Amino acid sequence: MLDLKQDWSKLPSRTTMQSEARIRELDRPPSPDVQSKWDIPELVVVGAAVSGRIVQEGQETRNFALDFDSFERAAVEAVQAGAAFIHIDTGGIAAIMESGLSVPRIYDKLTSGIGQKLAALDLDWVPDANILRGETFAENLYPITAGLVETAMMAPRFPLEWMEATAKAVDDSGCKLFLVIHTAAEVELAQRLILSKGLLTPPICWDVLIGYPYDETTNIQGTYIKHPRAMMDELALIVDRIREVDPDGFVMVNASGRAGHYLAVQAMLMGLHVRTGTEDMAFRFPHKDELIESNLETMLRARMTAEVLGRRLATPDEYRQMIGLRPRSDNA
Repeated sequence: MLDLKQDWSKLPSRTTMQSEARIRELDRPPSPDVQSKWDIPELVVVGAAVSGRIVQEGQETRNFALDFDSFERAAVEAVQAGAAFIHIDTGGIAAIMESGLSVPRIYDKLTSGIGQKLAALDLDWVPDANILRGETFAENLYPITAGLVETAMMAPRFPLEWMEATAKAVDDSGCKLFLVIHTAAEVELAQRLILSKGLLTPPICWDVLIGYPYDETTNIQGTYIKHPRAMMDELALIVDRIREVDPDGFVMVNASGRAGHYLAVQAMLMGLHVRTGTEDMAFRFPHKDELIESNLETMLRARMTAEVLGRRLATPDEYRQMIGLRPRSDNA
C-alpha cells in the first residue's frame, strides 16, 4: 500500500503505477500457492445398496443379488472392498419376499447372516434399512426397534402422521433417519413436514436419489437426466436447496439409473458422500449398454475414484462420528 503519511502530491498516480507494473506472461505464472485449497473433506463415506432388483425386468442378471445367499455374499464383498454401510432392502426380490418369511424374519435372517460373516472376518459395518416393508407400523419399524440397524431411509412423500411417527421413533431409538430426496420439491417437503417440527436431532442426514428409471406407471416423480449437463445441473440444484435449509447436513448421493457412477464422481467432486450398488443402477457407463458385473465392481470403482480425487474411504466408525452415532466400541 502507498504510504499515506507522505505528501500525496509526491505519490505516483494510477496511470504511472500501471505503466511501471510488471506484466506476467502466461509462461511465467506466480507461485501456485496464490490459489487457496478447496474446501473438500478428505474422508468420503461410500456404502452399497446390494439388492439386484434393478435387473428384474428384461436384463441379464449376472451376479446381481436376487436371493438370500447372493444378497449376503454381495454385502460381505462390498464391506471387504471398503463399504462403510450396507443398505438392506429386499423389496422386488421375489426369492426373498415370496419365501414365506415375514418381514421381521427376513431382516433377522439377512442382518444375522451378514453380521456373522463379517464378524468372522473382524470387519465392522453400519447396517441401514428400508423401513417401508410390512403390514403394520411395528413391522415397518422392526429393523429399528429390534436393534438390527443403525440408520434408515424415508422420503418425505408418505402419509404425514406415519412420517411424523417414523421420524420420532427412529430418532428416539438413537438411530439416524436419512431424508431421501428425488426432486428439489421434496427438500421443501422435508423442511416443512419434518425438520420444522424438530423431529430429528442434528446433524440432519440427506440421501439424494435422482436419475432412477421411471415410466408412466411409476408412483414417484422422476428426474429427467438425459446428458452430463442435465446430471450436473440437477444434482447441484438439489444440493443448493438442501444447503439453504440445512447448511451443515450430511449429504449422500446415490449412483443410480443410466448416470450411475457418473453421479458418484460428481458427488465426490462436490465433497459429498456416495451410495453405490446394483439396487439403483445396472449399466457400467451412461453411453454404453454394458451391464455391471457385480456389487463388488461398483465398490472397487468408487474406491478407485476416491483415491484418484485425493479422498479416503471413511471407516464405519468415522462414518458414525460424522452422522452423530456412537462408535462401535461404545456399543460393545
